[in-house]
Amino acid sequence: MADWLVLRLARSNDGEASWLLADGDGRPLSAVQSGTLAAAAAAALGRRVAVLVPASDALRTTVELPQTSAARAPQVVAYALEEQLVADVDSQHFAIGTGAEATRTPVTVIARTTMDAWLTQLGAADLHPDLLVVDAALLPRFSGYAVAMLEAELLTITDAGGNSSTLSAPPGGFAAALDIALGEQAATTAMLFHATPLDWQRRSAEIEAARPRLASLKVQLLSSGVLPWLAVQLHSATPVNLLQGPYARRSTPAAHWQRWRMAAVLAGALLMVHVGAQAYRLWSLARTERELDAATAQLLGPALNAAVGSGSARQHLERALLGAQAAGDASGLLPAMQVLAQAMSSVPGARIEALTFQDGALQLKLHTADAQSLERINQSLRTAGWQSEFVSGSAAGDAYEGNLQVRGRNS
Repeated sequence: MADWLVLRLARSNDGEASWLLADGDGRPLSAVQSGTLAAAAAAALGRRVAVLVPASDALRTTVELPQTSAARAPQVVAYALEEQLVADVDSQHFAIGTGAEATRTPVTVIARTTMDAWLTQLGAADLHPDLLVVDAALLPRFSGYAVAMLEAELLTITDAGGNSSTLSAPPGGFAAALDIALGEQAATTAMLFHATPLDWQRRSAEIEAARPRLASLKVQLLSSGVLPWLAVQLHSATPVNLLQGPYARRSTPAAHWQRWRMAAVLAGALLMVHVGAQAYRLWSLARTERELDAATAQLLGPALNAAVGSGSARQHLERALLGAQAAGDASGLLPAMQVLAQAMSSVPGARIEALTFQDGALQLKLHTADAQSLERINQSLRTAGWQSEFVSGSAAGDAYEGNLQVRGRNS
């Protein structure tokens, strides 16, 4: 599974972002970096891109969605939420998720102008996300607990039922934000609270003061920051991907080329270097062959031409070598080893302890189970037409060692 570039847009919408690299399960592979989108684009090569956008720019809710076609679902959702929206529904983008419950379907609403601004900025930096989600959608869910994240002056809470809200919680406003998000359910809510060490240092007294409003409060500090914590949730969370409808990503050759063009350029350069090296090698071999032909002709040409007539010296020399090879002695070392291997294959456990080849004779010291096994090898060599002579032998523990002398058929 391909790695991720997980990028989080700044709330200021000024082209700044923070990002990190993560493996296919969302586990961070690098430290968090911050800078321009153009700087982040260099890390996108060969990786999937997940872009996290501010929850403060989105409305996240659930609706009862009847059985309908996927094409008509946005229209049905727009009609269902029309009363909750201040702006005209035609100016809003409705992204529909997978229903966590039988009758409720998660929906994220974003102004089209905001979506256009995000995608324009990303496209200008040559970033083409596979996943565009609201950052708050990556808050983990735990049965029986509400999960909260405080970041600067924003408080995001996902209650035990999966309903999520992002509220303004400036200094002194934490308790009020809790009341708005949880209402009467606050007294029965067990909360897992998350914040960076810096935010906790600034707001700990205020947060601790609100503890009596909740059934329980457990605090976890995000020492590595918010982004690594959210990135880990990519593997298990099911956030609503905003790239739907008119914003659905089109898989075009141009888009693939933009992502892989650097790899293609490097592969092309490597191929050219390889072809060039092979061409030089062939040219060098051809030059060496010409030099060898010239040297052979200078040394042996007159004698060979006088003996066999016209033709290059190298051609005459090649024919002479081939003739010598065809008429070669069939009782050399290689043929002897071949017939010895065949003879020993019929005697289980037999092995060669020592071997010498001199003056056309093969001197062998063999290790076998008993004297009869050694004699079987001796007889096999003779049957194959070789002169095999048993020289000496003696018992070696529970085995037998003997010496054979083997000569070729014509020796």
